[in-house]
This record gives sequence, C-alpha cells and structure tokens, in this order.
Amino acid sequence: MLDTPTAPTTAQVPALSLNDEAADPVAFAAALGGSFERFGFAVVADHGVPADLIAQAWAMTEAFFALPEDTKRAYFVAGGGGARGYTPFKTEIAKGASHVDLKEFWHIGRELAKGHRFEAQMSPNIWPDQPEGFRETFIELFAAFDTAGDRLLSAIARHLGLSPDWFDHAVKDGNSVLRLLHYPPVPADAPEVRAGAHEDINLITLLLGAEEAGLELLDKMARGWRSGRPKARWSSMSATCSSA
Repeated sequence: MLDTPTAPTTAQVPALSLNDEAADPVAFAAALGGSFERFGFAVVADHGVPADLIAQAWAMTEAFFALPEDTKRAYFVAGGGGARGYTPFKTEIAKGASHVDLKEFWHIGRELAKGHRFEAQMSPNIWPDQPEGFRETFIELFAAFDTAGDRLLSAIARHLGLSPDWFDHAVKDGNSVLRLLHYPPVPADAPEVRAGAHEDINLITLLLGAEEAGLELLDKMARGWRSGRPKARWSSMSATCSSA
C-alpha cells in the first residue's frame, strides 16, 4: 500500500519509507521483504507519487462514477474481460466465492505507440468524454505508479538475493493495469461482501491508502484476519505490475 499524508498508519503493519531505500538499500529491502513474508503486504510512505496528482485523480474518479449508469455502460466492452474501460456493478467475483463483489471499476492500461511490439497483446485504452482531463491525469498517474513500482521491485529483488535490476526486463513495457474502484452504498444486511477474500495474481500490486477502514489482511503468523486500511470512503485506486 502506498501511504498518503491523510491516512493514519495501521498499527498492525509497520510503515516503511521509500526514502530509506536510497540511504540504506539493504536494510530497506530486508524490512520490505519481512513485511511481505508475514503479511503478503507492506505500507510504504514517501513513495514519490505527487500528493496533488493523487488528489486530482481522486476528484476525476469520483466525478466519473457519479455519471449516469447509461453513460458509464457506454464504455463497457462485452467479452473484453474488463481489460479496459468500465466494468459494471456486481460483475466481478473472487475465486471460490459464492457472491459477486459489490463494486464497479475502470481499467487503464499502458499507452503504446503505434507499431509497438506488444500492440497485438495489449488492448488499447478506452477514454471517457468526461470528466475533462481524465486521460491526461491517469496517464501521468500510471507513469508515477510505474516509477514507484520499479523501485519496490528492485528492493524485492535485493531481498531475494538477486540483482536489483532483475525484474526490469519483465516489467519494461509490461501489461500493467491501473484500476479505479467504486463501492456504491448497499443495505447493511446485503448477503454479499464488498470484495471477496483473494490473492492478487500479479507480480506486484500498489494500492493507495485512504481514510476509511475496510481492507483486511490475513496474518501468516497470527493465523487470522487483521483490520487494515481501506478501500476508501467511496473508491480506491490500485495499479498492478506484470510482465507482458
């Protein structure tokens, strides 16, 4: 999780500073690796994603999901597996779950130049007509996540006893996805959960912190669920990095 100034640090998972990676890369790698080994998760502050860009992206996300249902569904690609554009409410379901998740989301992928070697493997992005500036904001945010992810992967490689650039060839121009999530209000007695328990299938996932509780982590050592921080009061943003 990428920590933000407005989000208090969870008591269970210690917060790490990415600034420490430059000062003492070996110690930072050990701390990051230790958090992943216990929680499968880490909280990282000073990640380099600009606060004003995050705020702008939140505003854009809120404005998009506030659009009429018919407007949003115009960006849904049937049969596309949600790879790009809009996926409607109550569509996705976690592996092994009996109820669909109570969320809607939007996916943004890497922008590729015409004739790029991965053009045939990666679907082109879909951009909404509104809110104004949506495309420019999320292209910039995607790049910021990319940079933060590269630094964290370098630390993970170091923790594993590998060269710090070991993952570079796998993620360069990789099929990463930036996901904007929205959890609309539901009745208190809804039989489903917001998002079923799951493991991410990607190489690494970066999730922005927010101000409301909701996220839970399965503690390997304590053998139980710990309340973590959040999906957010109304939505969350995450970026996944994977090889192409």
